[in-house]
Amino acid sequence: MQSFYQALILAILLLANTAHAGEVRALIERAGFMGTVAAGGSYEWTPEHALDLSLGAFPIDSETFYQANFVYRYSRWNSPVKGDMWRPLQFGFFGVYALNNKRYFLKSPDKYPYPGYYDETSFRYGAEFGTTYTFMPSRIAIGYRLRIFDNGLIATFNNTNRDIQYYISSGFTVQYLF
Repeated sequence: MQSFYQALILAILLLANTAHAGEVRALIERAGFMGTVAAGGSYEWTPEHALDLSLGAFPIDSETFYQANFVYRYSRWNSPVKGDMWRPLQFGFFGVYALNNKRYFLKSPDKYPYPGYYDETSFRYGAEFGTTYTFMPSRIAIGYRLRIFDNGLIATFNNTNRDIQYYISSGFTVQYLF
């Protein structure tokens, strides 16, 4: 686990020291599927394209589990607003990799309908939609994300009981632009 933290810090530092004209952001999220809390970095090589790497944590009973999060995000519109920058509609794809025993869910907590509700896997993926507003003088950004897991995308076609709470999550992010 310590080597993962070291690799994450090294990746963020490398992104921050690149000679490209891209932007680097530190981020912390209340992230839904990305973890109850997630922290990491983002690199935007153009205003339209960004890649996020973060470490998420979520509790099950009294134990904390960790996961690595990867997001590619596309921002078609970058709208200046009185010196600030608003990205009204962003969309992309994400992947989540479990760092505990190579399974995403080790067991289903009591709040889910039955034991084994989630299939045990180390990798999950999905789609996200969101918006980000960057306050340029302070270089602080806030954002909102809506994420749909792979099994949620499948359930919209195959399942007549589409209980949205099991497939979709939302999260808020606070970012600092270097």
